[in-house]
Amino acid sequence: MKIAFLLILLTMTGTGVVTAFAAANDGGSHVKETVIVTPGDTLWEIAVDHKPRGKDTRVYVEAIKRVNGLSVSDIHPGDTLVLPD
Repeated sequence: MKIAFLLILLTMTGTGVVTAFAAANDGGSHVKETVIVTPGDTLWEIAVDHKPRGKDTRVYVEAIKRVNGLSVSDIHPGDTLVLPD
């Protein structure tokens, strides 16, 4: 059942990336990008692909971990990660 759900979700999102609304820290709201982890993904690769121009990848990895409440860099297929600005 879990695998079927994952396959349907990945099919619906195409590349595994969806956009969702998330509350901003300033009390307003704006669109933040989320990523659904696919097999073989790492936090490093996700950070490289989505970090703001000029931002250090190491700093962005730590920001992803902080925003998602991760204490370690372990991610698993099917996890949904909110990407910080």
